Amino acid sequence: MKQFSLHGTALQISGSGPPVVLLHGVGLNQSIWAAQVTALESDFQVITYDLLGHGRSAPVTENAQLSNWVTQLNGVSHDLALEKFSLVGFSFGGLIAQAYATRQSQKIDRLVLMSTVYDRNETERASVLARLDQAKLEGSQATIPAALSRWFSPEFSKVHLDTIHQYEVLLRSNDAASFLSAYECFARADQEVVEALAGFDRPVLVMTGELDTGSTPAMARKLAGMIPEAECSIIIGGRHMMPVEMPEAVNSVLLRFLKKGRS
Repeated sequence: MKQFSLHGTALQISGSGPPVVLLHGVGLNQSIWAAQVTALESDFQVITYDLLGHGRSAPVTENAQLSNWVTQLNGVSHDLALEKFSLVGFSFGGLIAQAYATRQSQKIDRLVLMSTVYDRNETERASVLARLDQAKLEGSQATIPAALSRWFSPEFSKVHLDTIHQYEVLLRSNDAASFLSAYECFARADQEVVEALAGFDRPVLVMTGELDTGSTPAMARKLAGMIPEAECSIIIGGRHMMPVEMPEAVNSVLLRFLKKGRS
């Protein structure tokens, strides 16, 4: 495993084989992919990094746009000389992945959109904007208990107190200004990618958890139904942080998709 920084982006590379880049969600960092890195690294070169404004990567300014994170991914692919790679985007990372794939389709081998949002309805939009308003008025710390409650099941939270504490600490460590900028983009940018992949002709997997209230199964089915080469997988019992809470189920689907048709 190699950890380093390039042009303000903190990266980790593990394994060898066809490259796979994984993008985390807002308020998190690349550590969420630990179980996926372990599962993939024997067959793939696995690349994770901290999004701008997160972890050890450079901060972002107020009013950052989805294009800022697309530019970051462009830089990573250029610096690592990735001619073609598979891209996995989780939650906010899924929005970035949609935007990148729209602009750089020739670079994508396979695309995985995991627990991401797509074309929120009025109720869903009002809910995420209310959380954004709370973070602006009361500080981002005020949103943490509700976020952890949405992300993890009650059963998991009771048994894995150390994991819940780990993510609480992670959320509390975020740069406040960068978090608000990223969260505002996450709350609004789904409209930028509506039907953006309608003509995308590479294999696509859309997956989410059955019980994910922010990235719902209805969203996943609608997104997959719009893309010609897409399949949809709903993880039974899954909530938002299913890569952490249900890694075996997630890894099984992910490996099948990424290895399909390879010799």
